[in-house]
Amino acid sequence: MDERYRIEQELGRGRAGAVYEAYDTELNRLVALRRFDTTEENFHNEEWLKRFNEVVSDLSGISHSNILSVFDAGVDEQGPYLVTAHVEGLRLSQILKQKEQMSLRSIYDLTRQCLDALQAAENAGYYHHALCPSSVLGTPKASGGYHYILMDLGHSKLIPLVAGGDQRALSKTLDPALMAPEIFDGKPCGAKSSLYMLGQLVYWVSVGGHPLAGLPLDLAHAKHQAGEIPYLRGYRADIPEVFRKWIYWLIESDPSKRPESVLVAIQELPSFEAATTAPSLPQPMRMGAEDMSPNYKAETD
Repeated sequence: MDERYRIEQELGRGRAGAVYEAYDTELNRLVALRRFDTTEENFHNEEWLKRFNEVVSDLSGISHSNILSVFDAGVDEQGPYLVTAHVEGLRLSQILKQKEQMSLRSIYDLTRQCLDALQAAENAGYYHHALCPSSVLGTPKASGGYHYILMDLGHSKLIPLVAGGDQRALSKTLDPALMAPEIFDGKPCGAKSSLYMLGQLVYWVSVGGHPLAGLPLDLAHAKHQAGEIPYLRGYRADIPEVFRKWIYWLIESDPSKRPESVLVAIQELPSFEAATTAPSLPQPMRMGAEDMSPNYKAETD
């Protein structure tokens, strides 16, 4: 890496690599710099560099308030790196740890913001196949609640690329509790896979944990493929039935049964007002402690 970016501190380390706070000496600003864990050594191959630069160029052209901006990228003796905006905030997993339970209004707000971001990405030809609680950043709004920003949008293309074309490489970096079954098989289905992971994310937020958290990758995949996800309202009885059905539409194990696009999912999302006019239901059952312990240790180690 040239002397333009000066590493200040490590911000976190996960399954895909490490992220650092860096100082851009050319534009005099803080940025986030991601290093990818990889054994690929042919980074200076002309064809590889062309593909890498094409992905980075695409990502830098996506401008949306709910998507982390990509500024720059490069390759040095340590391999490829990606430079993005540096945003102060909390990961969604951290936000949930601070709350006893997220309100229905907050869940809807998160869902709509994520959908808006996914639609902007889909319009640009990109899909977020790495969506999980650690890839969503929340910044507090003056009016209350959070403004959510999706990080790691380009992982679905960058990780297989830095892994030498291994289409299964992405699955090894994802949270097994939320991963679409077809991604495990190395056959992602565009927006349908993104929507599956959004559905699982909303399920996770609604419950305050995930019943598949902490399971080995192969076992979690088998349960996703079989549709073995516990009944949502058994954990959260106040979830409106029309909203529950919408979430379960997104997490159909068969991609052909999911919404055709993000726009269709947006159009069919019941309004908060419509969903919450249903008769009141008993207080929600809380998920047991053993079910609320997703292993996010890898994020910070």
